[in-house]
Amino acid sequence: METNPPRSSTDVEGPSIHIAWKDEHSIQAEWSMTKEFEQEVEKKFAIPFAELPFVLRLFDVTERKEIRNDGTDLYTDFDINHRSSEWILYGVTQGLEYCVDLGIRMVDGRFYSLSRSQMI
Repeated sequence: METNPPRSSTDVEGPSIHIAWKDEHSIQAEWSMTKEFEQEVEKKFAIPFAELPFVLRLFDVTERKEIRNDGTDLYTDFDINHRSSEWILYGVTQGLEYCVDLGIRMVDGRFYSLSRSQMI
């Protein structure tokens, strides 16, 4: 399940994420997040920011060209460290198309996307 990014009445700017091919079998993801947005996320989930289960969700969009959230999207989750601002995603195939969501995956499996990259 995917929902919209947490937003407040102050409309704090959300994170940005960018992906690029590192080599033929890996993609490098880089993102940035303001302290204000971190506070908004912490407030929304009522969990200290450092304890939130952050993931990068790598979507294979080769055949579909878009994320439909209809249960048939192809993706792989990568658990990441909340202190990181970049991560290498392995297991990709050059010639296929991908995009990545930076998000939070709760223990019960719910996924909350905070930001989506461009497609490569």
